[in-house]
Order: sequence, then structure tokens, then C-alpha cells
Amino acid sequence: MGIEKKKYKLPVGYSLFQTMLKTNEFLNNPIKFISKSMVAFSGTYSAVLGNKKLILTQNPEFINYILKENNRNYEKSEFVTKRAAKFFGNGLLFSNGDYWLKQRRLIQPAFHREKLKGLNNLMIKSIDDYLLELPVGKNIDIYPLTHQLTFNIIIQSLFDIKLSSQIMEEIHQIFTELQDFLIKDLNQPFRQFFYPMTGTERAKLKKAKRLREIFLEIILKRKESNKQYDDLLDMFLNSKYEDTGESMSNEQIVDELLILIFAGHETTANTLSWLLYLLSTNKETTQKLTDSFHGSTIHECLNNEYLKATINEAMRLYPAAWMTERVAIEDDKFGSYSFPKNTIIIPFFFGLHRDKNLWNEELNFVPERFIINNKVAKLKNYFPFGAGPRMCIGNNFAIAEMSFFIFSFLKKFQIQATGQIPEMKPLITLRPDKVILNIKRNNNL
Repeated sequence: MGIEKKKYKLPVGYSLFQTMLKTNEFLNNPIKFISKSMVAFSGTYSAVLGNKKLILTQNPEFINYILKENNRNYEKSEFVTKRAAKFFGNGLLFSNGDYWLKQRRLIQPAFHREKLKGLNNLMIKSIDDYLLELPVGKNIDIYPLTHQLTFNIIIQSLFDIKLSSQIMEEIHQIFTELQDFLIKDLNQPFRQFFYPMTGTERAKLKKAKRLREIFLEIILKRKESNKQYDDLLDMFLNSKYEDTGESMSNEQIVDELLILIFAGHETTANTLSWLLYLLSTNKETTQKLTDSFHGSTIHECLNNEYLKATINEAMRLYPAAWMTERVAIEDDKFGSYSFPKNTIIIPFFFGLHRDKNLWNEELNFVPERFIINNKVAKLKNYFPFGAGPRMCIGNNFAIAEMSFFIFSFLKKFQIQATGQIPEMKPLITLRPDKVILNIKRNNNL
């Protein structure tokens, strides 16, 4: 007697043949394709990719179920985590299971709002130093500038020491190179077949090894110095596992440092670039924001409600993490759907944040929505940093960094739109292709 095959009820969507036919359309513009599909299939649909079943959704209840309510049944896919860990180590972003939980519990306290206060002055100094050299004039692309700034801030927050310009440039160059390589690697997996012949992967792994060597040298020098620093490296060195009382190994610390740089600088650079674009095209909001800074210090801007609302609204329209993915460990069901283990669930945050059924004036930049209803940022339909146990550990750090930057920038500069509309580049994060602005230094400075 044969074994009866279990039946599942996946959402309506694309068959394997239809998925294959639409692959180029997806690759050319994934956000446009997924958004169109969400309309066609009422916010949730399935697709088949080889032997993998996929469910894409912008249904807030479904997303909350996957990320929060039943999060124990879901983990990040091995395809992404193993590939990325090869270059950036087995840190929080690219680990799963018990090891991830152990690391999360160890590192989480370092990112509580009170603990981060010690880093505020490091952030402010990095911003002030950078803005002194900021180019002004017409048709300036702000994206590479915010990218460099956020890189400087994360490095300074990790290591409160003076690194040589050569080392800073080497770290930045290797990191950018490895990130871009990984993005192409994940988006075009067929490239991997040619690596043994081209030697491309070997060359990148050599660069990754060099990056680790730089960080290991910094760690060893710090341990030898016996000095106290108000930076993240000191927090990591002083953290101890509850069960054993031991500290992280040097290699584990390097893993986590690499992840913080990977996850912490590009996402913030993207959001700041989109925010400056939005402010340049919404003069009334910019003036209101500038007026709200009157009579306050840079440290007080962390409590500025209109600034918080403005940042929240930018993250709603252009979420740096425009989607994420989870894999079902065991069979599961949600509502009328049922699906087997190993099904890949893809929450589509970009679509959720612009769903006309959930947001008034969904395509407009309206920071006031987060003040009129101050609970909106905590609603189930807003995920700027993900949700659940794997919610971005650096959310408070990122908000503080963006707040300090916008406060300092608008005190010193005026921006004007040029008519250029940035094109979205939905890679691992939602980048703008470029953000061209006219920048003028305030006369009173």
C-alpha cells in the first residue's frame, strides 16, 4: 500500500512554467513585477522556482505570523546565509538556530538605547567632521556622500581610535567590493559555475581574509592596551555568555563586527539619501522640520517628534529592507493556506508600506501621519526594521545616527531639487541609483 501524498493549499499564483516565462520581467524590475502581482493576486501569491515553493505576501497578518507569532518555525534560507557567511562570517545576520539565539542574547544589551548614549558623541563628531568638507554647488550626487559618511560613523563607533587614511580606504574598498560581488552572486547564481575557471571567488575570499586580518590586529592591540573605550568593540570584549561566563573568541568578534558594518552603513545611507530627496521636493516639510530645531541642542533632537515622524515616513516610502525571506522548518498553515516545510516565505515590505487599503495618501510624503496617530509606527502594517526576535538589532543606533545627521545638515545647508527622480535599485537593500541635488551652505555659517 502506497503512502498517501499530503495535500497542501498554497495561494493562487504562478506555476513553474509561468515563473520561468516571467523570470526576465522579475529580474529587470523586481519591485514593479512583485507590486503588479500583488494587485493581481490580492496581496499574497505563490510561485515555483525549481523544486522550491515560494509564497510572497504583503498581508500584514501573514507577515506578523511568520516573523513574530510563529517565528520558531522559520529561519533564514541556507542559500543566502551560507553564501554570505563565506565572505562576511557567521555573525547575527547570517546565522540560524541555537547559535543565533546565543549571540543575540549576548549582543542585544549593547544596543539598548541607554547603552548607546556613550556612542552619541562619536557619531556627532564624525558627522561634524564630514560636513566641514561636504561639497556644495549644483547637481551634486548625495548618495556616495551619505554612503561614505555612514561608513565613517560605523567604523568610528566600532573603534574609537585613529585609523590611518590608508587603512580606512582599504577597509571601505574591500567591503564595497565584497558587497557588490555578493549581490551579483545572489541575484545571478549561475555565475558560480564559472568561478573555478575565472578564479573570481578565490580572489574575493583573499580580500575577505585580508579584512579579517585588519580587524583581528585591532582586537589584539586593544586587548594589549588595557585601556577603556566607549565604543562597540569594548562592549563586545566585555560581554560574557550567561551560561559559561566566557567572552566571545576573537574570530566571533570579527564576525559580529563585519555584520554590523554590512547591515549598518548601507541601509542608513540609503534612507538618508531618500530622505534628502524627499525633503528637497517638499519645501513645506523641510521648513517645518528646520523650525522645529530652533532653540534645541543636537542631543535634544532625539526627542523631536517631527524629526522622528519625518524619518519614519521616509522609511515607509523607501524601506531599506524592502523584502526579507524565511524558510519553514516544518509544515505550517495560515488562514486558508497550508504549505510544506522548506517553503520560502517572502514578506514584501515595500508593497505593504504603500498599500492603499492600509494607508491614506499612500504614495505621498506625509510625516504628520506619524504624529496625528502616534501609534501608527507600532502598527502591524509598518516594518522599517523587520519584526520579531530577528528585528534589526541596530534600530536605535540607526535612528540616532539619522537624527543627528538631519539636525546638523539642515542647520548648515539648504537643499534644492533638480528635477531628477532617483531610480530604485532593489538589491539586498533599496538603493537609489543617484540623488542629484543643489546644495548651498547657509550664509550665517
